[in-house]
Amino acid sequence: MSSKTEMLNELLEDLSKASQGNVQASLIISRSQGLTICAHFPADVEGELPGEDVIAGRSTQIHMATNKVFNQLKRGNLFRILVEGDSGYVIICDAGKEALLAVLTNKRVNLGYLFFMMTRVSRRIENIV
Repeated sequence: MSSKTEMLNELLEDLSKASQGNVQASLIISRSQGLTICAHFPADVEGELPGEDVIAGRSTQIHMATNKVFNQLKRGNLFRILVEGDSGYVIICDAGKEALLAVLTNKRVNLGYLFFMMTRVSRRIENIV
């Protein structure tokens, strides 16, 4: 039987493969602490990325601030956050009550398919964590 860490690593690797090389980094983050539970950085990533602690901390900050605004604006439950920049996207979604899934991509990514895959992976993360 695989350990939880091995199962989580496998989920992130599968997400990366499903994106056809467009995921530059994916992390499972503790919601309460803002720390990385598990991370995957594909070897063939173009461009420089910040470290996993920076990505985890900033993703947690973005999620907390956006969740607060969402509640104040009475938009219901927050499912996903998409931040677009010149060179790619940051996508953050809930992965149960204990975790977040954060993904950094390039601009070539198929967002619809990635959203679908992130939803599936998030449900599996929830069951593992």
